[in-house]
Amino acid sequence: MEVQDERISAGGTPELVMLVTGSNTDLEAFEQRLPSDPSIEEYDSLSDFGEGRLIQITLSEAGFTGMTYPVAVNFDITFLNVEARGERMRYRAQVPSLEALSHYREHCSDRSLNFELTNIYQKRSLNERRYGLTSRQREVLRQALEDGYFEVPRQTSLEELAAEFEVSNQAISALLRRGQSRLLRHTIGTDQ
Repeated sequence: MEVQDERISAGGTPELVMLVTGSNTDLEAFEQRLPSDPSIEEYDSLSDFGEGRLIQITLSEAGFTGMTYPVAVNFDITFLNVEARGERMRYRAQVPSLEALSHYREHCSDRSLNFELTNIYQKRSLNERRYGLTSRQREVLRQALEDGYFEVPRQTSLEELAAEFEVSNQAISALLRRGQSRLLRHTIGTDQ
């Protein structure tokens, strides 16, 4: 079975919308286990199609405690892949700095969540820190510009950009705002 996040909402009542794919037998077994999951307050099967089901989940307090996505967004961390096996979650993420990674790790520790770093890679380029932008912020801003997001009227929407980068609306909005802020701070915000 495969579970893919379609939408995450951490403001107000924490909710997830997931696309679950697998055989009909696996889908039925998955859905039968949802009521006994302590991280789930309630759930609703939104639609069925072929070997997939769209499910909306409202997290319980225990589920919200284990949710690290809002913190990741605050530190410009982008989850590239999330795997769940039993009680264990494995993330592959793009992290803008060691400081952001440290803050994220502290957050996990504060919530009594185990955190184990298995690999770290650093991408270096001459242009990566130009104007104070991370490579991810540069990529998102460039695509938004090319797609006409900053035009009047807009040629693309936040939702379309989020879909293009396969992230939530909240994540793309945060990347755009932080990127614009850094760009302005490193250009017109100084006396250079």
